[in-house]
Amino acid sequence: MKFRVLGPTELYDNVNDRRAALNSSKQRTLMGALIVKYGSSVSAERLGEEVWGECSPNRSANALQAQVYRLRRLIDRVERDCGGTQQRLITRESGYALRAEPHQIDSELFTRTVDRARRTADRAPDVAEKTLRGALRLWRGPALQGSRGPICSAGAAMLEESRFSALELLYDVSLRARMHDNIIAELEELTISHPLRERFYDQLMVALYRSGRQAQALGVYERARRHLADELGIAPVPALNKRMQQILSHAPELLDPFTEVTADTKRAQGITVRGRRTDALPPGATTAAAPVPSGVRRPGAGTAQRPVPVPGVAPADGAEAAPLDDEVRHLRSVVARLTAQQQALMTTVRHLSSRLDDTIHAVDRRRAARPAPEYGQRRLLEPPFRADLPSGP
Repeated sequence: MKFRVLGPTELYDNVNDRRAALNSSKQRTLMGALIVKYGSSVSAERLGEEVWGECSPNRSANALQAQVYRLRRLIDRVERDCGGTQQRLITRESGYALRAEPHQIDSELFTRTVDRARRTADRAPDVAEKTLRGALRLWRGPALQGSRGPICSAGAAMLEESRFSALELLYDVSLRARMHDNIIAELEELTISHPLRERFYDQLMVALYRSGRQAQALGVYERARRHLADELGIAPVPALNKRMQQILSHAPELLDPFTEVTADTKRAQGITVRGRRTDALPPGATTAAAPVPSGVRRPGAGTAQRPVPVPGVAPADGAEAAPLDDEVRHLRSVVARLTAQQQALMTTVRHLSSRLDDTIHAVDRRRAARPAPEYGQRRLLEPPFRADLPSGP
């Protein structure tokens, strides 16, 4: 049995290869919230708010117990069909919780697989590339589709951000594994569908340059610059400007896959002492210049050549630039996290507004369907009439 949220929220019977029907949005929301909070309990109060929002029924505790009972019965049936005997949706003093193995939850499996690829990215980038593609194949659409509520909205935003991080790592290891030709089309599509993710522009520029398409690489920078200026009124990050200067000057490090290691990986490989790395060169590393790809010209004979950096050894004049690059990357991660939180908040506001509209419409329909009160045969606005009364003075 699989609990899946990397796409529409669903319960999947992997033994018989079929989906178990979650017939209502309340069931999908309830299961989605329990999966997002995997490893901890969720109180009945929070689950009630997740399922009904501000429009909770009069006897909300009983209504929630009924929803939990229906979902538990469905999960138990699928568990039996898969040959299991455990009860997966359990009740605790603090609320409700989902009991499952990490490999049964696609979001947990995705996170653990990406972490495993991250640990092998330096020593075996080709293996990490295959591992990451396998993790990304778990995605079937937008995270937690069909589930609503504050817990599900925040969980969906975090999962989408983790998917983008996995994609960035995928193309980093692909460049290290010299697979630049294979990722150009994918990066082109990503820069169009997600034009504010500057890291994709950076990776696309490197891939194009290594494929001998220098002019197109510079065109990608110009496209990014125009879009950021038109949409946000800002300039590209310094890392993207630096990449453009490297392309213009035919910097040798662009052709060495091992110079594309991220700041976090560099810190894991060793420490910097007065501008020099304390770790030794990797096996087989030399100081020879990398070959130039076809279609790319080196600077002329009279142009000063930059020294070729050796993988694992930082140049002496780069000691001051490294902290600045680290700070820029840290700030970008903070901005990305705040953006995800803002998107989750906006989703919650839209969800609450939709619930409010539904409540107003329901109240209006109830008032319209209510029968008019009966006041008897005599209408209140008509005065009593007696024939024996005089009609005038």
